[in-house]
Amino acid sequence: MFKPLEVFEVCYDRYCGLRKWLGRKTSAVDLKRPSGGYVWRPERARAAEYIADFENVAERALRRPEWKGRRRLFAIYFLRGVEYKRAVALVGVSEGTFDYWFKEVKKAVGKECTRAGIFPPGRYFR
Repeated sequence: MFKPLEVFEVCYDRYCGLRKWLGRKTSAVDLKRPSGGYVWRPERARAAEYIADFENVAERALRRPEWKGRRRLFAIYFLRGVEYKRAVALVGVSEGTFDYWFKEVKKAVGKECTRAGIFPPGRYFR
């Protein structure tokens, strides 16, 4: 059984990889570079669905009214990828509070990822 923090890390890594992959404007094949071998990629539509599902799962996990700051942390740090020190300033809390919320966000979203069926990603893409 996976812990919620581990589930979050796996799902978030897949989310980031798919966002990067979908963000490329060129084709997946670069004829000027040698092939690194076979690399599995999902259909573009399915990859976009995973991205949307991950964001919706996180929104659902963090929907408690008293978690407004945690939702802000998630949007700034995880979705936008703002650097740590800048994210702490934008969220408007101390580093200790930020770190505490950071762990709570990962646990809550990890639990919801399991419940919603986007973990493990391999099963999601079958």
